[in-house]
Amino acid sequence: MTTVSAVGSTAWTASTALARTPVAETTATPPSTVLQLARAEPVSTVYARPNPLMGPTRSWASAPGDAISGLMQRNVASGNASLAAQWRGLGGALLARLAGQDGDYQQTLVRHASVVAASNALASARDNAVTVQLRIRTQSGATVELSIAVNRGANQVQAGLQVGLHSSGPLSDAERKALGALAEGFDQTLAGLGRADAPQLDLAGLLAYDDKQLTSLELTVRSPEANDALRSFSLQANARERRVDLQGAAGELSLRLDAAAPLAAARDTQRQAAIDQYLRQFDAAAERGHIGAELVDQLRQAFVQLHGANGGQAQALDGTPQATQNQVAPLLSGLADFELRISGEFSKTNENGYLIEVSQARYEVAQQTRVQRRGSASGAAGDITVTQTRSAVLQAQILRALGDAEIDLKGGNYHRTDIADQNRGTTTVDTQNGRLVRAVAEQADQQLLTYAKLLDHHAVETRSTPRTRHTRDDLLPTVR
Repeated sequence: MTTVSAVGSTAWTASTALARTPVAETTATPPSTVLQLARAEPVSTVYARPNPLMGPTRSWASAPGDAISGLMQRNVASGNASLAAQWRGLGGALLARLAGQDGDYQQTLVRHASVVAASNALASARDNAVTVQLRIRTQSGATVELSIAVNRGANQVQAGLQVGLHSSGPLSDAERKALGALAEGFDQTLAGLGRADAPQLDLAGLLAYDDKQLTSLELTVRSPEANDALRSFSLQANARERRVDLQGAAGELSLRLDAAAPLAAARDTQRQAAIDQYLRQFDAAAERGHIGAELVDQLRQAFVQLHGANGGQAQALDGTPQATQNQVAPLLSGLADFELRISGEFSKTNENGYLIEVSQARYEVAQQTRVQRRGSASGAAGDITVTQTRSAVLQAQILRALGDAEIDLKGGNYHRTDIADQNRGTTTVDTQNGRLVRAVAEQADQQLLTYAKLLDHHAVETRSTPRTRHTRDDLLPTVR
């Protein structure tokens, strides 16, 4: 908490601070202003505007004469408790300040009952608060940290905001410009995450950071409330990987993506076709496993945006001619390797509001690419064997009501469906003397659906439906 200290040993009351420093408030002016002086130990001065009718009071840690304080006042006064409304404009304003001037910054605004001392309310600003932290490391080695805390009512506070800005070292003009360029993207990200109905991922603006000036970026959001639509979120981006982790009412999502695609960069059309194919795969798994639409939407958003931020980058493969790499690349997905996982519990109600289905599911998908060099003793040939493996696992359990009435879980009367699916695809490519000599794609799928009808917790009807499929395609004729 940043405070303004009193001079000497005189303690200034809140009303004294108001008399000396104008505060942008719309509350009516008290009938009289009294200056009280007393000998005491130095204390922190706060800026408060008491309500003459003994209603809520707004108190500041520092004089609120700047643009960021104005945004904080607007957000708290809006009466909109959604995180998007409380965050509105603050992230971008902090980055804009960082781009335009030196020095750290901190401000706190709380709304509290008039009978509560302003100092106590300010000290409680972060109690049970939703916190945002953006940490960025620059090429010069400085670490910049921005923070926002939203108190939606806890302990001494009815509502409050606290923001902070700190840099561990001096920044170059180019670094400041790169940080300022993220302002709009930061606000867009917070606007999506803070939606009251269903958090949305709008990460493109942050992921488009200038990697010539900024080396890494990490955004974290934490909520202390277990029933919040968004309980936690993390975005990490650096030279090695990009990663998103999310926990919320819809379930859990984790996606880690390598920072560069294997071999030569694929054409945009090839990459987009691979993304579209994965999205169709996600939708099919969600339908089969009865995974909630909100979680699937978040998965689709994360997958598209992280891969979109990766466009054009490629791992260097020294010792293998670029012409050879260009022959191999079109046979692969064109996407960076990744690992993703979603899981959650889901429910469905009918038009009358009756609970008719409950389910839980876990879905994991991964791509891994391995490059093995097979050059001659002199290393001149630069031949390679590339193996790209794609895997997917779906496990789900679905309980459905026997009729139109609410599902009877306690009595043990319902339909039960268990799903256990595994899919694995492998593409293997060999080159010899700089030319393709083998390109094979294999796909193996195993699906198992087990059904049971339960009455009084006893299975009265059961059946099992296994399916297997294996294919092998020679890709070489298609590239000759």
